[in-house]
Amino acid sequence: MKARWRHCIDVKNGLFEIMNQGQHAEFIVKKYTSSPNKGSKDRKFISEALFTIVKNFSYYQYLAKGLSDHKDIDEDIINAYLFEQGIDAPDGPDWKKSNINEMAERKKAIQDIPHLLYSMPLWMDEIGTASLGEKWQDIRKVSVEQAPIYIRINFIKTNMQEVVNYFSSLGIDHEVLSEDCILLKQRINLLNDIAYQGGWFEIQDMGSQSIGHFAHPNANSFVIDACAGGGGKALHLASLMGNAGQILALDINEKGLSNLKIRARRAGADIIGSSNYSDEEKIKSLQASADLVLCDVPCSATGVMRREIDKKWRLTQEKIHHLLETQRQIMSDASKWVKPGGKLVYSTCSVFPMENEDQVNQFLTSNPDFKKLEAVQLFPESGGHDGFYMCSMMRS
Repeated sequence: MKARWRHCIDVKNGLFEIMNQGQHAEFIVKKYTSSPNKGSKDRKFISEALFTIVKNFSYYQYLAKGLSDHKDIDEDIINAYLFEQGIDAPDGPDWKKSNINEMAERKKAIQDIPHLLYSMPLWMDEIGTASLGEKWQDIRKVSVEQAPIYIRINFIKTNMQEVVNYFSSLGIDHEVLSEDCILLKQRINLLNDIAYQGGWFEIQDMGSQSIGHFAHPNANSFVIDACAGGGGKALHLASLMGNAGQILALDINEKGLSNLKIRARRAGADIIGSSNYSDEEKIKSLQASADLVLCDVPCSATGVMRREIDKKWRLTQEKIHHLLETQRQIMSDASKWVKPGGKLVYSTCSVFPMENEDQVNQFLTSNPDFKKLEAVQLFPESGGHDGFYMCSMMRS
């Protein structure tokens, strides 16, 4: 099989926009696969090539040139991917061919260079090794695997049995894992599915779902989601609360909050309201008002690298230090909204202790009116959930 020159040019241009210009991989993949002139096989080749090369960029970079510290995007890195896939490089104007024998030799050599084999920035690999030891080796391996697809049942609209019957009627192979979590055993696009559009379920990793259960929200309580983003966890909390009570979703991202409004309407979660942090009067009114405050803070995303495939290439040590300051500030500010006897839940999708238990310990030292109840660290598992940290604290 020989690759098409035009498709390889699309992949080359897409890689440049992702790796050199900092564009998000999902956006760029849509850009190069949305043309009506491209067939399903064309779109499949381009999307798989872009996602695979970005996720394994250091690996293909080394196969291509024997280098690991540059982001030059040329024919060599595309050829390395084609070589790995058993596809011949294209014939086309000015397309440079690579030496197959040299790539084969480099493929042998890279087996002894773990941070390149699993495409991990060296500084990140050093932090992971120092803080997590042998556990980091497993995390590295999982980070380049394909992520499983999990479904979360929305109890506001349906129940587990109804969804199971629906998937079975469509011949979709699946496995029930918990009271509201299903693993799909085949990759399928459900965004246009009638049940999804009807709010029966959301696509959400099992580890991410664990945070909602860990928070134990009570019906008829007042809950604040301090970093709501697109609202996945707020929607889960509403489902667990039986759509009874009040949830306030806060974020600085208006686009995310707008998306949450659409998702909440689809889910029938009318207890969710939202507000931007720029509403100072609203923020002041929250003092000591909430039964539960969830702080799912911005983080390094080292627990979800197989899903957020391009974030590790945009991170730097300087940005990590800035994230640590942001996490501390958010937790400190949000803790003031917890009423006496209420709970503060701090969570991340990171595996680094400096973003997790270290942050909690520092907070507890500075805030003696809070006591730690329990904490859980989920590490990403092969064929299983992603990595998350969660800790609950009660205000005395």
